[in-house]
Amino acid sequence: MARERRTRGERPGDLRQEIHRVRIARNHLKDVCREKTAMNKKIRDRNVELSESRDKWKNKSKELENQLRATQEEMGRERIRADQERERADKLQGEIETILKKKSRTYAFNPSSWEKSSS
Repeated sequence: MARERRTRGERPGDLRQEIHRVRIARNHLKDVCREKTAMNKKIRDRNVELSESRDKWKNKSKELENQLRATQEEMGRERIRADQERERADKLQGEIETILKKKSRTYAFNPSSWEKSSS
């Protein structure tokens, strides 16, 4: 009934103005919704991009960790091998020194060997 009272006193142009105002408000609301939808799409796309980037970096990080671990293990094996080689070299050096000491003692106490070496 409130609508009937209001329409009784309205002029025909008033109704057109009301329709025009409602259409403008509706179009504005649609524009706002479109902008929000576009913004939401950009945000979703950015989230997907970030997720993909994060997953890529995680995979790369795991790959590099595995590579580092393998390299560290190889370095450990090389250290052990180098230590073994050093011990072997020290042992051989000790044997050589022992042999040289024996030879020098043999020549020092054996006068006949001096004669052989002087000839």
